[in-house]
Amino acid sequence: MQKLSQQRVDVPSSARLALDRLEGQCEKFQEELKRLRLTVSEEQAQRRLVEEQLQQQSFARTDEARKRSELEAQIQLILSQKCTDDRKYKEMQDGQSVSYVTLKRQCKVDPNTSLLLLPAPQEQMMVQGLRLKVSISDLVGAKLLEPSDLDQLKEGKLTSQDIEHRLRAYLRGSTSIAGVYDEANKCILPIYQAMKKRLLRPGTTMELLEAQAASGFMIDPVNNQYYTVEEACKKHLVGVEFKDKLLSAERAVTGYKDPGTDKIISLFEAIEQGIIEKGHGIRLLEAQIASGGIIDPKQSHRIDVDVAYQRGYFGKEINQILKDEKDDSKGFFDPNTQDNLTYLQLKSRCITDEKTGLVLLPLYEKGKTESLQKNTTRKTRVVIVDPDTNKEMTVREAYDKQLIDYETYLELSKQESEWEEMTVTASDGTRRLVITDRKTGLQYDLQELLDKGVIDQDTLNKYHSGAITLTQFVDVITSKTTSLSKPSSETMSTVKCTPLQQPLSPTNSLTCIASTSMTLKSPGERGLVDLITAQRLLEAQEATRLCIIDDDMANRLKPAQKAYIGFEDLKTKKKMSVAEAVKEKWLPYEAGQRFLEFQFLIGGLFDPEQGQIRTLDETLHLGWLDGRTAQKLLETRHHPKTLTCPKTKLRISYKEAMDACMLEEKTGVRMLPAAAASSHGIGSPYNMKPSSAPGSRSGSRRGSVDHTFLTSSSSRYSSFSYSRTSFSTRSLS
Repeated sequence: MQKLSQQRVDVPSSARLALDRLEGQCEKFQEELKRLRLTVSEEQAQRRLVEEQLQQQSFARTDEARKRSELEAQIQLILSQKCTDDRKYKEMQDGQSVSYVTLKRQCKVDPNTSLLLLPAPQEQMMVQGLRLKVSISDLVGAKLLEPSDLDQLKEGKLTSQDIEHRLRAYLRGSTSIAGVYDEANKCILPIYQAMKKRLLRPGTTMELLEAQAASGFMIDPVNNQYYTVEEACKKHLVGVEFKDKLLSAERAVTGYKDPGTDKIISLFEAIEQGIIEKGHGIRLLEAQIASGGIIDPKQSHRIDVDVAYQRGYFGKEINQILKDEKDDSKGFFDPNTQDNLTYLQLKSRCITDEKTGLVLLPLYEKGKTESLQKNTTRKTRVVIVDPDTNKEMTVREAYDKQLIDYETYLELSKQESEWEEMTVTASDGTRRLVITDRKTGLQYDLQELLDKGVIDQDTLNKYHSGAITLTQFVDVITSKTTSLSKPSSETMSTVKCTPLQQPLSPTNSLTCIASTSMTLKSPGERGLVDLITAQRLLEAQEATRLCIIDDDMANRLKPAQKAYIGFEDLKTKKKMSVAEAVKEKWLPYEAGQRFLEFQFLIGGLFDPEQGQIRTLDETLHLGWLDGRTAQKLLETRHHPKTLTCPKTKLRISYKEAMDACMLEEKTGVRMLPAAAASSHGIGSPYNMKPSSAPGSRSGSRRGSVDHTFLTSSSSRYSSFSYSRTSFSTRSLS
């Protein structure tokens, strides 16, 4: 301070004044800076306030937009409800389009209260349908009535009774086969009673009764009465053993329930959804058409096929099948001629009862039946009766229960057959007459037999003229083919190798059990492989196109060959697989199941149309197999034991035979080991003594062979006895 004072003293007065001014200005600047800072702070606060206000306004606009959107939605809802109300008003006036305003104009003013009263609508005319009441307007929509008929009803020129009488075939009646006429006793019988009297087979009876149920009513031909299935069971018109199946067929009239929605759906919709099997459903549709028309379960009356197609009750494919008689599946059986027919064809062979107008299936006397009957089918079934239990069983069941030995099983199995005469049309239009065993798939081409000299023209002419029956004709063929197939010496025959035309895979890795390099007769003679096992092993090879066969066996393996090259549809020329052939009944079930197992075990089912292997998933997707059949193929340990092991003589399945095979070192081919035969030929593990079954005891109890029903030309066997079992061989017509 003293130094500063001293400096001031030394500073001139002018400088001191300037310094004071500077200090004053500095203070002013500081005050101005404070003011400016305050101003900036106020402006920032003001700005934040404005921003908050703007944000609030934005929120307000958004909320307003939301409320406006909700309001618009409410307006739209109100408008839609108004439209719905308008539609309701339209439905109240016989289908006329009227709004609420128009409806108000139709009202009348009550003089007492001045209120608007709507006149009561006129009661809609109804007639009785198959199950429910049917409105007249529905009949007009189904093109069963003309609009002019509706006007005449309103004017009183027609009555509902007139309509019911005119449309009885569509509303109440049914022209299905009502019963049978027994010509021998000159009486009319219900179908079920005819079965009880053994005039009809159970299968034929079921087909005819199902057709009745699917056509609307069960018919009592004696009293000319119509019943539902429930009523028919109570009246004992049908047996309770048929009730469930008939109720299922009756749903073609009342409708099927959709499992997902519980809505009533038509028969075709049930077919589409897999509720009912397609072939069975088409047969019911054919029965409906032949008996008056397709039944609309929702409207409870019949309609023509064209109207049903327009309403979408079935698709284009089924429509074509139903309209084209050539495509009708022949699912019905004529007991007089043994023919398989369509329902319409069977009806054409019926007669009409003069009193009731009902359609009756005539059953001719035996003499007339023989003159009318075509030699198209010959069936032989062997029945084994156990005297201890008096139970009948098949040969296979008896063998499985160890009641008969293996040799007896083979001998009796040969007697079982189901021969049928068929006309096969080739792709070039030529026709061939063949005789087929539907049980084993064995076929004989008559022209081929004639060319080879197995039969002569005289024998063929006798068969065509009816001088000899199919039974006698088959016996001639089998006796000749058996004698021709026997080898003349012990030397091995020349083997013909069929080349693989279409490999199963690029690497050819799928292999089958290879046969020995000799004909079937040679190992059969030596006792290495029995004939049935040899044939089925070759069937497996032929079904997968890996086969070495001789000339004698070629004819036996034709069905197995078609399992690979395909079964040709005569109309579409499409080649069907084994699964499709079994489904369409072109191949017997037993043979088809074997071929399916053979193909499945080597990698999959063969598609002859595309020339490729299909997996199980693909076959399910294509509709070849159902889930149950696919599951049976997957469970290989449960495959039937259709073979006899050449080494152990035990019954084995084809899968077990493949597992027992050894690989040949040079070729890698599977070889099934075989043991040398004993002096007695092929033995059976269940047969300790060649003359008796296991567990049999010595004594006087004998079996017998009943030839009562065999024709004179059938194979005869010398009498023989067994200790525990009696046999009965019956030839079924």
